[in-house]
Amino acid sequence: MCFVISKFLNLEKFPSSELHPDDPINEILTIQTEFRQRIKNGPFQPILNSYPKTAFSGILRHFQSHWYKQFPWLEYSQIGDLAYCFPCRMFTHSSGINIGQAELTYSKLGFKNWKLATSKFKLHQLSKAHLNSSTSLNNFLRLKPIDIILDENRELVHSQKEQTQLKNRQIMKRLIDITVCLGIGGKPFRGHSEKSNDIHKGLFLDIVGLLTKYDRILNEHINSGPKNALYCSNRIQNDLILSISQLMKRQLKECIQDKKLSLISDETSDLGHHEQLSIVIRYFDDTKCSVVEQFLTMKRIKSVNAQSIFNTLSDVIEEYNIKWENIVSTCFDGAATMAGSTAGVQTKFKEKNKKIFFVHCYGHCLNLILVDSVGCKNRIAFDFFGTIQLVYNFIEGSCSRHAIFEKIVNSTNAKLKTLKSLSNTRWACRSEAVSAVKINYLSLLVAIEEIIDSTKQSDVRVKGLGIIFQLKKFEFIFALEMFHPILNAVLKVSTFLQTSNINLLTAVEVVESLKESLNKMRNEEYEFKNIYKNTVKLCTDIDIPIPTSRKRKISSKVDTSHSNEYFFQTKEEEMKLTVYNTALDQMINGISIRFNQETINMIKSIVNLTILQTNYDNVCTLASSFNLDTLTLQTEIRLLQNYDSVPKNILKNKCDEWIKWLSSCDRQNIFPSITKAFKLFVTIPVTSCSCERTFSKLNLVKTKLRSTMGQERLDGLLNMFIEQEQAYNVDYEEVIDIFKTLDPTSKRRMEL
Repeated sequence: MCFVISKFLNLEKFPSSELHPDDPINEILTIQTEFRQRIKNGPFQPILNSYPKTAFSGILRHFQSHWYKQFPWLEYSQIGDLAYCFPCRMFTHSSGINIGQAELTYSKLGFKNWKLATSKFKLHQLSKAHLNSSTSLNNFLRLKPIDIILDENRELVHSQKEQTQLKNRQIMKRLIDITVCLGIGGKPFRGHSEKSNDIHKGLFLDIVGLLTKYDRILNEHINSGPKNALYCSNRIQNDLILSISQLMKRQLKECIQDKKLSLISDETSDLGHHEQLSIVIRYFDDTKCSVVEQFLTMKRIKSVNAQSIFNTLSDVIEEYNIKWENIVSTCFDGAATMAGSTAGVQTKFKEKNKKIFFVHCYGHCLNLILVDSVGCKNRIAFDFFGTIQLVYNFIEGSCSRHAIFEKIVNSTNAKLKTLKSLSNTRWACRSEAVSAVKINYLSLLVAIEEIIDSTKQSDVRVKGLGIIFQLKKFEFIFALEMFHPILNAVLKVSTFLQTSNINLLTAVEVVESLKESLNKMRNEEYEFKNIYKNTVKLCTDIDIPIPTSRKRKISSKVDTSHSNEYFFQTKEEEMKLTVYNTALDQMINGISIRFNQETINMIKSIVNLTILQTNYDNVCTLASSFNLDTLTLQTEIRLLQNYDSVPKNILKNKCDEWIKWLSSCDRQNIFPSITKAFKLFVTIPVTSCSCERTFSKLNLVKTKLRSTMGQERLDGLLNMFIEQEQAYNVDYEEVIDIFKTLDPTSKRRMEL
């Protein structure tokens, strides 16, 4: 440290080593920290064995060390043999109060008149300059330095800012709670009018108002907070929905990173006349040790051609960082746009990865089989379903006619089963419609006859007479008795196929059981006998005549060999061959054709793998399908065949039980190829029902009153509504962090 020596005394003759840093002859330090340290050190008061002597009136006099106790402010310079006042030297010019009153002798020049020292010190001690300087010294010691004050102020401001942020985050958590609550329930957020004097402002604002009554933090925010930062506007609602949706998608993206998965997709039109493409993924969750189907996104498409749909799917695949080689299979409906083998979407997927399997939705396949079996080729079945639809339109087309039908059912103490309409897209509608008519058949006859007698509309009477005529036909009653058990069996299979965790192996077994059931009905004589017997009994009970079989000769112009023409001997034989067998044959044949898909060889190989009876072709098929080493897979199968701890019942429980058994006791590391084969196999979807379910949710979210909402908001709401468990468990702190940075061009008015 370099010290500057006072200009009033030439000290060049003194070596620097003899100059003490605190000697008052030094210049006052200007650096704040050094100055503060010098003040803390106090007056420089060296005690010497002997002080330099100076002659005064012929007498040698010198500085006395006992003056330190009498005058604590006194300090002494060894170099200059001078006395100084410590407060005056340090604070003479610290403020303007000492201007014109400063005593330079004690602050700058130094005092050396030892003869009059005591009297002069006492006089100086009472001077105004000394008192002011002493006061400044005391204030300086008592007060904190400016840098510490600034730091403390900064910490105080920071602490206040943190408290404000914490309070604001508490407010945001309540708003997010409301958003999640409404989103999970699929409820509308906004009202028709949201003015301050409106009673109903929409559910979001209504719930905010309700919580304000009971929650102090929200009450203070709404009533006392800045009106331009209440965070209840429609834009903030959209941002909250988007923030939650982005967090859910980010979590899903991390979850499926580098996972093998399958893609399920279907399209529909919403109430806003927009074509919507629903995308669902299916993957194996190692945590749950089961397969999971999860909604990915809902995209609007401007065109429904194969290229447009493929481009949309490709964009989503890229957005979620899904690699093409990680896509195991795709599942679409049977439309040419999706399933076309030349230019369909599934073909374009195979161009990206030739090992991708295509699964034609089993639910759609089963529905198409039903549609084909009741086509116009089987005239009685065709007319039967037409009559079912007419009955529905006639009864449910008028409230008064429905009331008559309901009155008749209640008067018979029977349970009313609502009539259902037929639809080519609703898979369960045929079974429900036929079941409702069969259960309410007698009540329908009475109700329609009463409507005919009481109506004042001629067209209603004519329609009623026509329907009564059709309902009382022997052929209609036979079809009713025949299709009721068939459609019930189909409904059971269809419902089971719609479960999200079903795998191909189980699906094929269920379809095969349906086929065997239909074959049994076709081949077992008593099955038809029971149906015909019930038909005759019902006709007899309500006085419907049993028609005889008519012998109609074919013109020789149509059939030249009419001599060998066969005629039905009885009505029973005619109904069996022309209606019963025909419908069942078409269903059985349809099952054989439509379910013979490209995955059939792989399914057969998996079947043999589950019972550990694979041949070389099975091993090659599995190795090729799931990118496995043939030799390694064959070796693991041989080891497993001789593995003593394989439970015997596992060979019957198929894929799911195999995966659980392999996952326990770390067996998946011993048999990695077999484990991978089973996991990838169950990843392949069976139906596109998950997409159909999203369409049901879509109709609940985008209603006639909410038909103009934007696509981003719609996708966010569907994300919460469909994936309710994930939305319920989102981390609110992460949602707030996303919300805070959602719009990089503007700063939030509320500190978060």
